[in-house]
Amino acid sequence: MSAESKLLVVTDLDGTLLSESYSWALAQPALDAMRRMGVPLVLNSSKTVMEMQALARELKTDAPIVAENGGLIAVPNHTSEAGEFDVELTGLSRDFILAKAHALRVEAGYQFAGFADWSADEVAQRTGLTLPQAEAAQARYATEPILWEDSEERLLEFQAALAASDIRILRGGRFLHLMGQADKADGSAAALKYFKKAMPDVVWKLVALGDSANDLAMLEAADIAVVIPRTDGGRIQPKAPRVIYAPYLSSHGWSEAMLKILNEHC
Repeated sequence: MSAESKLLVVTDLDGTLLSESYSWALAQPALDAMRRMGVPLVLNSSKTVMEMQALARELKTDAPIVAENGGLIAVPNHTSEAGEFDVELTGLSRDFILAKAHALRVEAGYQFAGFADWSADEVAQRTGLTLPQAEAAQARYATEPILWEDSEERLLEFQAALAASDIRILRGGRFLHLMGQADKADGSAAALKYFKKAMPDVVWKLVALGDSANDLAMLEAADIAVVIPRTDGGRIQPKAPRVIYAPYLSSHGWSEAMLKILNEHC
């Protein structure tokens, strides 16, 4: 690849770069090739920055981290102690979201509780996480997971009241996630802006990898979208300038697709 053109890789984690056992071992060949070629790797996940820091260190990437479903970008602070990040919100802050949600709870008596209401011990008990994992999951800047303990009818009322403040509800497995309108595509755009500012003479080609509907916006904002198949056999269908369907699940498929792209651009 010429010095004027470079790849920027943005990837989802669970089910994409990481296997069901949370291993990225099968992606090692592509990760090694990216490192040799100087291709930046941006992690883009629903996880918190604290949850993703250890993985970033393992992967030896010092690129920005996109966390909490695109709600923020965390940029490594190279002037401070190792491992510190400067957090830049791409949307609403958790403090704003909590203030609106908790005010509605008081005013209308909605029955719910979330991570901000619980100690780390309680989060661990309710999620099955270890205590350190629970503490990392609580370190939020832009989202709030809650357990809804009221009726579905009241949930629709709550949802409409939050929407008036541009707060949306994303339904997860067990928890509802209160968040702003930012998504993973906004996080990718923030990462691309970071690299354009750092290297203004480079023409960046954005590669995004994901496996779920939550990744669609990120994939459709990329120059090359890589779709990782799901364990249930399904595949999302993004509309992007170029779409590559990985031949294998998670990290194995991730590596095969990325090696193909890297070989084309070396």
